[in-house]
Amino acid sequence: MTVKAVKISSKGQITLPKELRERYRLREGDEVLILPAEEGILIKRRKASLRGFLSGKLDIEGFKEELKRLRREWRITPTS
Repeated sequence: MTVKAVKISSKGQITLPKELRERYRLREGDEVLILPAEEGILIKRRKASLRGFLSGKLDIEGFKEELKRLRREWRITPTS
């Protein structure tokens, strides 16, 4: 990761470089915390979100089949 320089707008806004937004899975509308730190400012995600994190990684049909398999496997059958 290389150091990126950004400018502060007249409204006090900055644009996070795309590389950082992708790396930390920050999307439009996400809330972040701005914290004072020894060397400057720390930007931290406000709350964990699975939105975007599982994007492209979750096969819902495969998940449903796996869930069915596990339910069959763990089904308790009465013994007579």
